[in-house]
Amino acid sequence: MKTMSTGDRRDPVKVSRDLAQTLIYEGWQSADLHVHTHHSYDVIPTPQVDPLTLYFKARRLGLAFVAFTDHDTMAAYDQIGWTREGLIPAVEVKILDPRNVGHTIHVNVYTLDRKQFRKIREIAGEARDIVLLTDYLKSENLPFVFNHPFWHEPEETPDLQAVLDVAPLFPVLEYNMGRIGRLNAQAIKLAGVLRKGIVAATDSHVGGIGRAFTLARGKTFKEFFDRIAARDSVYCPDDLNLKRLKEETAVRIRALFDKNVWLYPKASLRMDTGNALLDGIIRRVARDQAGGHGLSRLLMRKAVEAVSGTGIPGSLYIRSQNHLADRIRPLLESAGAPA
Repeated sequence: MKTMSTGDRRDPVKVSRDLAQTLIYEGWQSADLHVHTHHSYDVIPTPQVDPLTLYFKARRLGLAFVAFTDHDTMAAYDQIGWTREGLIPAVEVKILDPRNVGHTIHVNVYTLDRKQFRKIREIAGEARDIVLLTDYLKSENLPFVFNHPFWHEPEETPDLQAVLDVAPLFPVLEYNMGRIGRLNAQAIKLAGVLRKGIVAATDSHVGGIGRAFTLARGKTFKEFFDRIAARDSVYCPDDLNLKRLKEETAVRIRALFDKNVWLYPKASLRMDTGNALLDGIIRRVARDQAGGHGLSRLLMRKAVEAVSGTGIPGSLYIRSQNHLADRIRPLLESAGAPA
């Protein structure tokens, strides 16, 4: 098979898993750079999402690099160490910049240390200025990514034009496994207009590391990321669909109600599903220290499983993402992206 090269076109290319394996055999590096452990506030603390379990799973899968991007915490690294081979210190930063954006966005930052993490949290939490944050990251030579660019908190109304306005601040945009294909395609188009790199990642909250990943050459992570930023990379993606959404929801429901498998109590567990009723049930079950006992708890579980099993909640969520994609399309077209 002819060796694949993107060096002459400087354009990220989507590849199949079979071709990805061939490229890895030929010396390309692979990475899943958006993975959550049980240290994230919205992850159920089961063994499947323990940092050490995820790290060894990544190594078995052949990933050269893996980053634990928990929400505003680096506790996973404090737990298993900061210097394991192929493990990239990272964090997912949440920032609500009322002036430049108006809704919450997420930024993945890599290769940072504790001191830089404290400064980043200070900027995100106090200054709340995305320009100041990205300027700091660049001054520290820290790689960073605009995660799922069109995402927003369930209760927020996104300013989609603001997304296009701040995207040039980032070297790389994300193709996210938790988004539908249309939204990911629009992230690709936006990256094309701006000549930005693309990274494909799972954003997994249930241990699904490596289902989506990015490939580039580079012996070190800096070389690897620089290739991505230069659009000299390829990506092996996955998109959200109703089947996978139902499967992952079922996994979460089982884990939520079976506290016997929890590694530790997590009364603060919360999820932002966009469904107020479901979010309330999650908070209630997390606070309940009684474990899996009680008729009311059993009935609640059966009711949640029955409703989820109909596919209606998932279908509504997919529909909301399609509606969002409809709103984004004309903005991208006006910005110069092909239809």
